[in-house]
Amino acid sequence: MAYRSIHIVALGSECPGGVGPGEEIMGQGQLQGGLLWSYLGHGALVGPCDLESSMHNPAFMEYSSLVFGDVTVVVRDCPSWDLLDSDWASVRKVLEQADILVIKYSVTDKLAFQQVRNGYAPRLCPLLRHWGVPVILVAVGARLNDEGPPCTCPLCASDWSSCVPHSEGLQLSRDLGATYLELPSLNHVFVGRYFGSVLEYFMIQCLKHKAKERPEKRRGNKVNDLRPPHLEQPGQRNAMVSQN
Repeated sequence: MAYRSIHIVALGSECPGGVGPGEEIMGQGQLQGGLLWSYLGHGALVGPCDLESSMHNPAFMEYSSLVFGDVTVVVRDCPSWDLLDSDWASVRKVLEQADILVIKYSVTDKLAFQQVRNGYAPRLCPLLRHWGVPVILVAVGARLNDEGPPCTCPLCASDWSSCVPHSEGLQLSRDLGATYLELPSLNHVFVGRYFGSVLEYFMIQCLKHKAKERPEKRRGNKVNDLRPPHLEQPGQRNAMVSQN
């Protein structure tokens, strides 16, 4: 059977504080507790992928796994946005090879979100529009009193002032042309059912597109007509919203 693969590039951290200044890559513990690693499960293997060794960048944690039985998913995960400032050319080279882009942030890290929204998203938007790469924007974490009006006590007021509101995440997804997901936690329900279902939708569409394209043209012709799926709200959890 012909070799089939999907290349996913992940930017940002689902953990509050992310990766500190001067840290090039995430630690093994942070990787194994992360969103994409949790989705891929115990079959994921850490290390550069031989078939794409020329694309290896030490700032990206690389790991891979099999999905759908015979499809290799290659993930290049970079939690530090500082790399876009220090080595933009290298980051762009990796992004150009992406079939799917996943951008992650913690809802309890408003400062990091603002840096992404105001500094890095404007740099990415023109490229994403040109490439037509499917983008998933994932907000991870729970806010206090998320389902009701904000409490005015000092503890809750402090929490709300430091959290990223739903409306701001939704607006960023519109700016990026992304599908927006909110995952209160990284348990198997939210990762597998909500995030996993959207990711698998895009993987299937990418595989269909690759099957129709000649191999020599696949890298220069992205899935320009691919649109996010229309998603229903999962009950009262407000975990997922789709934007065209």
